[in-house]
Amino acid sequence: MEQKEVVKFSVIVIILSTLICFISYKIGNSNLSILTVLSPSIVALIMTARVRGRSGVKELFIKQTIQKTSLKWFVLSLFGIPVLASLAVLTSLSIDVSVFHLRTTQLLPQMVVIVVIAIGEEYGWRGFMLPRLMKQFSVFSSNLILGLVWGLWHFPAYLIGTGVPLQMNFMVFLLWIVLGALFMGWIYYYTRSVLTSILVHISANAAFNYLLILPEFTGSMNTFWIFIVYLIVILTVVYFLERRQLVARQA
Repeated sequence: MEQKEVVKFSVIVIILSTLICFISYKIGNSNLSILTVLSPSIVALIMTARVRGRSGVKELFIKQTIQKTSLKWFVLSLFGIPVLASLAVLTSLSIDVSVFHLRTTQLLPQMVVIVVIAIGEEYGWRGFMLPRLMKQFSVFSSNLILGLVWGLWHFPAYLIGTGVPLQMNFMVFLLWIVLGALFMGWIYYYTRSVLTSILVHISANAAFNYLLILPEFTGSMNTFWIFIVYLIVILTVVYFLERRQLVARQA
């Protein structure tokens, strides 16, 4: 049952993403492609309502949001990626704090868009898809699969030059998405909270928007690669220490 739902969900959201981006390209309005970010949560809502009714929708949007969660997970969700990104920037600056600065201090409309993106995606990816994957596979494998689907879902937007870093090879972006899925999935496993996933998504997009890390802002991939290396190191340590839980099948 869960496996069929995961496949159906993945196919539908990728087709919707492709269709929206195609229409956006045809009418020459790249802003329309922002609608793709709503597709995961909307599809999750419709599929949940049809199969599990009101109680399923309540579990998806309320129970997975209002969870008793330790403060440390909220702190990690909000600051984990930004701290690694800041460290990467400082490393590229030879740890010279005096020249560290934000790319921009403008909050609106960037933060509004960032929050909408996170909410529009996370009830689909982490709220709907991940719990079903974890009934079939280990935490590690589940997030690896999710990361690959999540990355593929971005590909139509990449083809029309919107929604992803413009000066980055898609395979590099896919690597980040898979690593990001592993990071978020690790937190979700211990919290069962979509709210923590939303916070990670917001903080990651905010870091990329406000810090000088992406090649379109720096003119080089160096800082981003440093960030990727730091993230790989952290994930390797985490999965080594927690491998019994994260590599074992959950069901």
